[in-house]
Amino acid sequence: MSSSPYSPANVPKKTFLQSNPVLANFAYSWFAVQVAEIATLPVDVCKVRLQLEGELGAARRYNHIGDALVKISRQEGIGALWKGLGAALWRQAVYGTTRYGSYEPIKKSLGVDGKGESPLWKKILAGCISGGGSSFIANPFDMVKIRLQADTATDPSLRRHNGVYGALKDIIKSEGVLKLWRGATPTVSRAAVGGMSELSVYDEIKQQIIKREIIKGGGLPLHLTCALSAGFFSCFCMNPFDVAKSRIMNQKLGRNGVLQYNGMFDCFFKSVKAEGITSLWKGFFASYARIGPRVVIIFLIIEQLRERFD
Repeated sequence: MSSSPYSPANVPKKTFLQSNPVLANFAYSWFAVQVAEIATLPVDVCKVRLQLEGELGAARRYNHIGDALVKISRQEGIGALWKGLGAALWRQAVYGTTRYGSYEPIKKSLGVDGKGESPLWKKILAGCISGGGSSFIANPFDMVKIRLQADTATDPSLRRHNGVYGALKDIIKSEGVLKLWRGATPTVSRAAVGGMSELSVYDEIKQQIIKREIIKGGGLPLHLTCALSAGFFSCFCMNPFDVAKSRIMNQKLGRNGVLQYNGMFDCFFKSVKAEGITSLWKGFFASYARIGPRVVIIFLIIEQLRERFD
């Protein structure tokens, strides 16, 4: 007698990732953040330059993101738009992978109901833990990325650092290994706020849309709506911390041997005093021009991988 098509003998064996959902979350996240980082890095370079623009009353070089794209390409070459790519990919391998990969396990560890749902406060807490923790670990690569992106020198001999490993070596040699975590306070604060606002908002909007049947059938329209909304909200919340992070990580010792900023709040105070409250949202449109597509790419890839392999 032939076996039933639903008999155990004919049930496809689960793949290694299917049998390890936590590992699958990290694998999907790693692939998604690497693709998103490569695709959006030119905008990130412009964002960093715009955040450092007119710092404490200094002369401005770029008027807006389009102007920055054109001037950087003309003055430094098209490859300059991918400055810091190595550091960016290393950062995402640690930060992005852990941030997106650990969110679901952390949320489930906080407790979910019989339908696998959890209240908003648990989603916010899970996003805060996954974002802040992963950002602290990845801080050295974040610091190197910003310094490489901020360097406008076209002559390699005049550059502040020469590549990822060269920058790490220079910083450790001249400033000490602990200085690799300079700017960790605004970096972790930014990531915690970003995780709270992006991951939880995406999760909550998706849950509510499905429950209320606002978008029927799910798929691309659902994921796109949730990603764009989460990206905008998180970008607005993170921008002040992002500005402080860029400025603190890029600062140099002054002639008197003293740094420009003594921590995140000092950076906030000095920036607002010299440039106004809007300075905390410098580079916002450049940030969203990166974060919006980046969030869309990441969540679409993760969702598609889950549908295909889970």
